[in-house]
Amino acid sequence: MAHSIGVIAPIMAIIALGFCITHWKFFSGEQIATLNRFVVSVAAPALLFRNVALTEIPSIPPWGLWLSYYGAMFGCYALAFMVASLVFRERARGERVILSFGGSFSNTVMLGIPIILTAFGAAASLPLFLILAFHGLLIFSATIILMELSANPSMALTSIFPKLGRAMANQQVMLGLLAGVLWNFTGLGLAPGVDTFLDLLGQSTIPLALVAVGGVLAQTQWRPALNAALFSSLFKLVVLPIMVFALAQYVFALPPLWVATITLLAAMPSGVFTSVFAIRYETAQQEASSTIVLSTVLGAFSVSVWLLVFSEFLIVR
Repeated sequence: MAHSIGVIAPIMAIIALGFCITHWKFFSGEQIATLNRFVVSVAAPALLFRNVALTEIPSIPPWGLWLSYYGAMFGCYALAFMVASLVFRERARGERVILSFGGSFSNTVMLGIPIILTAFGAAASLPLFLILAFHGLLIFSATIILMELSANPSMALTSIFPKLGRAMANQQVMLGLLAGVLWNFTGLGLAPGVDTFLDLLGQSTIPLALVAVGGVLAQTQWRPALNAALFSSLFKLVVLPIMVFALAQYVFALPPLWVATITLLAAMPSGVFTSVFAIRYETAQQEASSTIVLSTVLGAFSVSVWLLVFSEFLIVR
């Protein structure tokens, strides 16, 4: 238990710092928004591009790894939507999509990367960035299609693809990931100067992202949509990581560190894009922001439990 606390405590302390400096008006909401924009638009894309570009992708595609995570992710998404259709049957279909997305999409950049690399070290980079390489592309595409069909059930799929392309083109994190994947396939590597530049820039991602998370939490009202937030948080923090663990451990028998890495990634709180999609489609906005806050608060406990389960891999001794 002391080992898992040693990992999570400094991370939660930085989030608490971001919360306090925003709550006490040392940083304004605009300044936190600017910090968040720098992380998402500059620092995180640099980090993701470099790590994906330099990741040695196995000669044999890691189908077991991808199916363990993506299979569980979409399985959880579908299950959450079916349950939401029963529990929240009075809500519009688009609202149920947002709740289901919040229950299956992890905060990979602002929490997943810092916590996993802090906990397991560089050895976890390979499975982590192999998952991140296609994670956003897959779940964002599915969610955009579902939201467009919810808004206009008669819409032809061919009409969705242009909107899908425009939405992806506006996401710097996605562009960084895709560019990293494409550069990796060239086999050219990175020139020393470029590598150093991206490394230094990427190193700013973790502390700034954690401060930004705390700042966003300080500005978010979550109590009015507590029931919906609890619903999404349950799927996100409990159902998804258990599904990923079961597939990785018992179906595909992945290496133990790979099991630990992707299970911990699945146990992360709901990502900020839950709110992004809610705002874009003007639906379930309060529920989305509430899910982010509540899952982040409760995630401190669920992540600690999984760190305890995988304590043998912790580099903090």
